[in-house]
Amino acid sequence: MVKKLAVKYKFDRFQVWWEDATSHNEWMDLEDTKKSTPSICFTEGFLLIKNSSWHTFFMSITGDEIGDTVIIPTKNIKKIKKIDSMTLYKQDFEYDNY
Repeated sequence: MVKKLAVKYKFDRFQVWWEDATSHNEWMDLEDTKKSTPSICFTEGFLLIKNSSWHTFFMSITGDEIGDTVIIPTKNIKKIKKIDSMTLYKQDFEYDNY
């Protein structure tokens, strides 16, 4: 009989291109400044929250804590692409398994 593993989490991983503000802290020529545009940013991470206002992604997890998070306003997302899904099991976080 095969032992069933206890699932701890299931997450989908995405690539996201999103728009952000651009700022400069140095003096710039007026005409060059007129040519400036917002920045397009790229994030790859696991989706934690998705709602009409924002998406929360994270890149690292240990037990019940996550790190390397980014919260992107939904209206700023230009393109989003699902890469894959991951299932993490309780035993994945037990130190003696490695």
